[in-house]
Amino acid sequence: MEPVREKRILIVHHDPERVRHLQHLLEGQGYAACAAHNGGEALDLIYSEPPDLLLLSRDLPDMDGERLCRELKGETLFGHLPVLLLLSSRDSPKSLTWESLQVDDVLMEPLGGDELFMRLALAFSRISRTLDANPLTRLPGNNTIIHEVQSRLDRGEVFALAYADLDHFKGYNDRYGFSRGDEVIRMTARILTNVVRQLVGVRTFVGHVGGDDFVFLASPAGADRVGPEILQHFDLVVGSFYDEADRSAGAIETVDRRGEAVRHPIMSLSIAVVSNEKRTFSHFGEFSAVAAELKKYAKSFDGSIYVKDRRGQGA
Repeated sequence: MEPVREKRILIVHHDPERVRHLQHLLEGQGYAACAAHNGGEALDLIYSEPPDLLLLSRDLPDMDGERLCRELKGETLFGHLPVLLLLSSRDSPKSLTWESLQVDDVLMEPLGGDELFMRLALAFSRISRTLDANPLTRLPGNNTIIHEVQSRLDRGEVFALAYADLDHFKGYNDRYGFSRGDEVIRMTARILTNVVRQLVGVRTFVGHVGGDDFVFLASPAGADRVGPEILQHFDLVVGSFYDEADRSAGAIETVDRRGEAVRHPIMSLSIAVVSNEKRTFSHFGEFSAVAAELKKYAKSFDGSIYVKDRRGQGA
């Protein structure tokens, strides 16, 4: 049985002493605590490896905590992250614009352990009831994906839905085990989120359907930019997840249930993209069915591939 993953909390605070104190409290209760001392550093950490929760100081050297929170909550990728805002004794509650404050809770410093742990427990309890994020990648799951696609369709937006699926992942899992397979899943999630954010950014979305299946949403032109870039990044790093002998051979050799040798090539990534630029879809099921059909076609080719549906209405 796989061990339960520690909840990872990012402390964003300008005071190193306060950071050390909070890390000591959190790690003593079994949390994994990391730290950033300004907003820019915090954003870099969040984009590279999203935490489960932020403890965010209002006073940061490069931006205030409220601004950082607005930036995060405005992004579909990370808007689900719970944020607890830390106020110092100098802060007056009257100075806060409560109607527009996009945090999940507010705590006054100095913090006692009992209050901190109670607020954390409540925050995680709330998020578990409202979010279907994948526990491995922290990306939004099926319910959020369906809602996001349907909302865009209902608003009449023109956008592309891309399915990204690992090829030969089962053979890798059989050979190396689930723990190393999970690392490949996390790596793929990081590539998707980073490339989508860097090349397109606005009005994008990345979700984790489950297992080795992902989706991303972007403009049709944006999907054409990020798709090939994702494949390039994936192909550059995937070999490092193999032992030298398998990497040199270009494949994994396993034995199936009948005792016959099976060859599994080095993993690749298939991306299938469908848009409503030339076709009309009224609901998620129609959109998803066409994308799933195209993904099956993409996976019939060897190696990483980007395939786009170019058919018009009625095709």
